[in-house]
Amino acid sequence: MTTKPAIIFLTIRRARFQTGLSLVELLVGLLIGLIATLAISNLFSGFEARKRMIAGGADAQSSGVLAMYYMQRDAQNAGYGLPLYNSSDPSPLLCPIDTSINQAGVVINLSPVIIVDGGTGNDIVRIRYGNPASGGASLRATGTITYPTLDGRLIGCQENDVVLFHQTPANPNCSLGRLQKLNADRTINTLSELNTPPTASPVSILNGANQVRFSCLGAWNQYEYSVNAAMELTRTGGTSSAAPFPNSTAVPVASDIVALQAQYGVTNTIDPSASNATAAAYLNRVDQWVDATGTYGPSIALLDRNRIRAIRIAVIARDGNLQKGVVSQACNGAAVGVSKVCIWQADATPANVDLSSIPNWQRYRYRTFEATIPLRNIIWNRDAL
Repeated sequence: MTTKPAIIFLTIRRARFQTGLSLVELLVGLLIGLIATLAISNLFSGFEARKRMIAGGADAQSSGVLAMYYMQRDAQNAGYGLPLYNSSDPSPLLCPIDTSINQAGVVINLSPVIIVDGGTGNDIVRIRYGNPASGGASLRATGTITYPTLDGRLIGCQENDVVLFHQTPANPNCSLGRLQKLNADRTINTLSELNTPPTASPVSILNGANQVRFSCLGAWNQYEYSVNAAMELTRTGGTSSAAPFPNSTAVPVASDIVALQAQYGVTNTIDPSASNATAAAYLNRVDQWVDATGTYGPSIALLDRNRIRAIRIAVIARDGNLQKGVVSQACNGAAVGVSKVCIWQADATPANVDLSSIPNWQRYRYRTFEATIPLRNIIWNRDAL
């Protein structure tokens, strides 16, 4: 009889301590969980956005560096193969500017670099150089232009090389042709394509009195850089195995390149009466940077062509990630916190680049790459001015 009430008491006590969470406690727990989930989501979203920005920036960096590598490499070779000379030998830079040869439909002259101005669009850069084993050596020639007698064997010349006949500084007539066939003793057997197209005053008769020189330029190639509609920097030209110049296929060498701009670096014309020290000061200096328009456009004169000492090139690479808002503006823009897209950044007034043809261009980020390249393979001197 005495044990029954104790059992009832214990049952009631257990029931009291087995009650669940209240509604308020559940709501508080859900709120804490939502806050934690939101914080984690924001953190992850920010991490992914930063990751995309870094990856996109790295892609733009790689594309820009690759584009500059290709153009710098070719531009540093510009003019290689043109014959070296001294005060008593003729200079190839004194040849009439239309001294040229038709390379499988492409007419190229002796100018080491040609910039085609694109106006508000992209420029085109054409770089020319040869590959002779002789490295620019020349020989004295006498006789007729068809079968000249040379003072020495053609060391370093190969069949199908482009050849240059050039005369004295006082009589700077020149001709380009092709060494079609060599004899067993490495003397000339057959020349072809002479004066095609003709220059204003081509070489016609060779004789010792005129001090005519003969030089092998190797494969006098032209390499052209441009930006295509797919925003790729392309390189066209050169020889591929036995294929004739030029290689008509434009090969993409870098992606996400939205702009290519180039300028000539020119020196002031020297007073012919200047001292040697004054003349030497002008040899390797750039007094101004100019676009390839007007005086330095397609109708450039020989004297102005010979004032070119260097070129500078700018390429703009795009980060391919489309942003939610405006992140870029023109170089003369005034928006706060928005990056400016400029070139020639070392100038007192950097220049704008028109990117308006790119859809939503202001919602992309860009990187600018610039290089100044001396035309070091040309021996510039007073006789060329």
